[in-house]
Amino acid sequence: MERPTGITVIAIAYFVLGILSLLWSGFVFGLGGLGTLFAGLFGAEAMAAASTAGAWSGFLGILAAIVQFAVGIGLLKMKKCAWILALIGVALTVIQGIAGMFSGGPFAIMCGLLGLLLPVAILIYLLTSKVREAFGLGTG
Repeated sequence: MERPTGITVIAIAYFVLGILSLLWSGFVFGLGGLGTLFAGLFGAEAMAAASTAGAWSGFLGILAAIVQFAVGIGLLKMKKCAWILALIGVALTVIQGIAGMFSGGPFAIMCGLLGLLLPVAILIYLLTSKVREAFGLGTG
């Protein structure tokens, strides 16, 4: 079966997100490493601990970027595992967005609702019978 256009769009989005994640995480990783180095040189243990956490955060972000690239490639190649990873990623984004909506006031709820529009639309799209059949998953 031919790849649905929406899957191509989602794959491209994963590539863009992967690039942005890689750039940002590399920046965070670098700053965390530098902070740890200078804190160690000047004996600032609290700063060293915070900088080390930043470096680890950047490292995890780089790993996440690699996964985003892998999902993008997998979606373009119509791999079932990529569909599953994309579905899990979007579902986690929806859950995180819903939890974040209730973390503070009406403004957070309104921003949260707007921020959930695209992830919910992608989640629904990935679960349509047309997309499931394209990935060889059937409709059941």
